Amino acid sequence: THTATRDVDQRPDVVHARLLELADRLRRETPPIPPGSQAATLLGIDGPVGIEVTDRGPATIELRTTRGRVRGEGAATLAPVDGGARTRLTMRLAILPQGFAANLMLGAAMATMPNLERQVVDGLERGLDDLAVELAKPDAEWDASAWQPPGVPTGG
Repeated sequence: THTATRDVDQRPDVVHARLLELADRLRRETPPIPPGSQAATLLGIDGPVGIEVTDRGPATIELRTTRGRVRGEGAATLAPVDGGARTRLTMRLAILPQGFAANLMLGAAMATMPNLERQVVDGLERGLDDLAVELAKPDAEWDASAWQPPGVPTGG
């Protein structure tokens, strides 16, 4: 599990709407897991990952994967700052093995790549820094379809 917080120079209602746009884009554009790949072996699936987005109101948006032996859950929590002119965005991500065998497989994978956890956390932190800048853009500059998280290859 990893949690990080950033202050965004944008109102909470705007940040909420923009996060929902990005979550829907993630749900639609996440590539399928190729059969026979390392990811397919670790996750126990191929094809669509299955991402569910849940809007819990103006303060919380949740995401979770719905398939595989190792699943992900995330949440974005929003709180007004400076009288509602800015937003405190807290994001939490958890990787959840589904059962004993999945936990063993994930542990073995982590042991073979000792820097993997640090690399993932560093990537999440860079992504959140970039996301905070993107979410703060004025309306005329906001384009949910244009944002590309740092370190994530473009499709196509």
